Amino acid sequence: MLSLKGIKRVVVLGGGTAGWYTALTLRKLFSTNVEIRVMESTEIGIVGVGEGGLLNFQTALQSVDIDFNEFARETNATFKWGFCYEGWRTGERDDKYYHPFASANGSASKWEELGHFPLFSAMINNSIPLTSYLKGFDLIVNNASQEEARNALNNQAVDIINSFHFDSYKIAKYLKKVALSRNIIHQDVIVDHVETDEKGHVTALITKEQEKIELDFLVDATGLARKVIGKVVPSEWYSFKEHLLLDRALPFYMPHPLKNPYLVSRAIAMKSGWMWQIPLIDRVGAGYVYSSKHISDDDALQEIKDYLGYEVTPQQNVIKFEPGCYRQVWVGNVLTVGLASGFVEPLEATSIGQMIEVVRNFTRVLVTSQGVVSDNAIREFNESNFASWMEILDFLRMHYDCPRRDTEFWQDVAKTPLTENYRAFKECMQVRAPRLLDIESYMLYGRRGMFHVVNWMFVAAGLGLIPPGAVVNDLMAIAPEKKQAVVDFLNSLNR
Repeated sequence: MLSLKGIKRVVVLGGGTAGWYTALTLRKLFSTNVEIRVMESTEIGIVGVGEGGLLNFQTALQSVDIDFNEFARETNATFKWGFCYEGWRTGERDDKYYHPFASANGSASKWEELGHFPLFSAMINNSIPLTSYLKGFDLIVNNASQEEARNALNNQAVDIINSFHFDSYKIAKYLKKVALSRNIIHQDVIVDHVETDEKGHVTALITKEQEKIELDFLVDATGLARKVIGKVVPSEWYSFKEHLLLDRALPFYMPHPLKNPYLVSRAIAMKSGWMWQIPLIDRVGAGYVYSSKHISDDDALQEIKDYLGYEVTPQQNVIKFEPGCYRQVWVGNVLTVGLASGFVEPLEATSIGQMIEVVRNFTRVLVTSQGVVSDNAIREFNESNFASWMEILDFLRMHYDCPRRDTEFWQDVAKTPLTENYRAFKECMQVRAPRLLDIESYMLYGRRGMFHVVNWMFVAAGLGLIPPGAVVNDLMAIAPEKKQAVVDFLNSLNR
């Protein structure tokens, strides 16, 4: 059992988006009698690349009472309506498919019949892109301005849920400013040592200057340095490298390639990985994430220059990582968030989305238990968090289930084994439409799924993983009086 009743100090070790967002959440969660302190070092800094939110991002900002307009202004943010995948099927520059943030309550997804979505099935059966029904999708394709996008959102003229692209340095700076205004203490310091008691609970942090900071609860937000998880508190590392080959990232800045900031994040397939392009107001945060087994760091930089047609300057040193996660992120009186808990390539921007869900679920457990948390609750928390990571792994693995084969990397991608969960999911997609039932195993003990089945369908359909004939039986099973609604829907797409 862990009791957080009567505690005096909670320390968040590490800043960045994860550390400051967690601190703001803790400030709302605990009474003013509890000190919330963030300890970070400006000497160490953060892993700063262009970033974007998922569907849970706006709710996360609301949960810590942050105004959207102020956030956008302070973080150089732009609207984000999803992702565009370029070159993942043929390798050609005109090869594109989209994963928009389509509302699960939109005109095509609100009708569920026998576990599937008949209007999506009808589009797949007729080889019609799933984006065809989306109000506002033309704004993405036509590179609409931020003002046009804002007007469409305000007038509810889109079937798309809004999120944001933002500058990772500026969001950390902004969240820090908000935190300091809410009586969260900040200490710019390097921590040299972590003290524990006989139970293995962390009791104090010792700084480089030998100052001792005692604490009752610790949040490890130390990024890829992982100063506590796996070193001071035990946890098992689970590697994804058998299924995901990428292990290097080279970030840089570039000018906007189009007149206006794109309304989606771009994922451009390269010879040994892919390039992200995240549009902000005045520039694009970009990077090449690749497999070190297939290309050197120097050759990766050269490939970027060859693709763009101009010189680029790396924003920082090459980021090296092993894709994977820790099985236990809540150990004793330590909660691990953000990159410290696990990391995969930035495909689908899962890092911040996963962090938000960890903090949300931690809040749920603490509020429900009134601060007295059973060992079973912590075990279930870790099991549900690991299931969420398995969802991320499977969802990303599906993106690589693509037909491109023109380089050694893409040939090796085709040989990379499927996870067992994704294999079973794909097997069903050959004979019927995907269903909510197919992803329920990722949602344990009160945790929400990272992605709705609609998100899975947009990617699967974009890659041609659902044969048109697979959905015939689903459509045939619809009641006769409802089949006319399907016909009317298809006709409306052709107008």
